[in-house]
Amino acid sequence: MITIDITSILSPDLKSRSHANDLMLFVKNSNESEVVIDFSKVMFATRSFIDEFYNLFLKDASSLPFKVEITNVPEDIQAMITSVSKTQTKVKTTSPTSNVMNFDNVDELLKYLNTVAF
Repeated sequence: MITIDITSILSPDLKSRSHANDLMLFVKNSNESEVVIDFSKVMFATRSFIDEFYNLFLKDASSLPFKVEITNVPEDIQAMITSVSKTQTKVKTTSPTSNVMNFDNVDELLKYLNTVAF
């Protein structure tokens, strides 16, 4: 098992999806079967980083070739992880009463929109 200080690999400011991808490459190249990712020195994380991190490491953790655990997650970042997790599980559907229209091209769409009063 290896414990990774995420800031030693990336930065105290986790700003982009590519950072999450870089972390995944690092973890895969470590060839460890168990990985603990330590967030204790993280100062800031964007929603896009957390979204990608969640999708890569947490969403389908059982399908990863390693076991992952996160530790020392600051409250604000944990709140964002929780928020992201709630948006990832919802299935978007239309109601049975929704009127869905399809158009073969932009001209057809524009013709329709010209007939609609706003």
